[in-house]
Amino acid sequence: MITDAHFSPRPLIGIFGGTFDPVHLGHLACARYVLQHCALDQLQFMPCHVPPHRASPGVSAQQRATMVELAIADEPAMVLQPLELNRNSPSYTADSLALLKHSMPASTLAFVIGMDSLSYFTKWYQWQRILELSHLIVCQRPGYSHLDGDAPALLRDYAASPAALHQSSHGKIIELHNPDFSPSATAIRAALAQNQQNISELALPVLNYIQQHRLYQS
Repeated sequence: MITDAHFSPRPLIGIFGGTFDPVHLGHLACARYVLQHCALDQLQFMPCHVPPHRASPGVSAQQRATMVELAIADEPAMVLQPLELNRNSPSYTADSLALLKHSMPASTLAFVIGMDSLSYFTKWYQWQRILELSHLIVCQRPGYSHLDGDAPALLRDYAASPAALHQSSHGKIIELHNPDFSPSATAIRAALAQNQQNISELALPVLNYIQQHRLYQS
């Protein structure tokens, strides 16, 4: 029998995917909320690969990664996960999580999504496999609720409290009740294209980097 004295909990690693084009203070506020309310050991920002025809003009994958690194420089529990940026083609979440699980076999993974994504989650490639590799942490998004699309059935079958993240290795869906952390990245890019100098939704190091390299200029 394993006693508490010999019990070694598995590290709980959150994976926060997105384009981060650019990373903004809403992303950071959401990340802090998830870290606190789910008691994660670490949260990894994983910028997704964006095909050239969809990426913002003149903004490379490496520049998006650099902006993430600048934004989280003072956040010891947050790190950049460059896995998907190192690919030449779009990658599926299920495949990325399989690679991460292989590289961190002793850790429990929790993939962070928004309620907008949960509403059509069963349309994702190999969505069942995602739940075999990780938990899901679902953050609220304006205009979406747990009554939309796929969300009711998924929450009925898989919903659990944050404590379950530390008690199970995978397969639970945790719905958080976070405040609205969603500045519009579209609006931010539009302001940058107009050469606005003071954009409060961006961390100062990120804004300085964007202005230094004249990113998002039309």
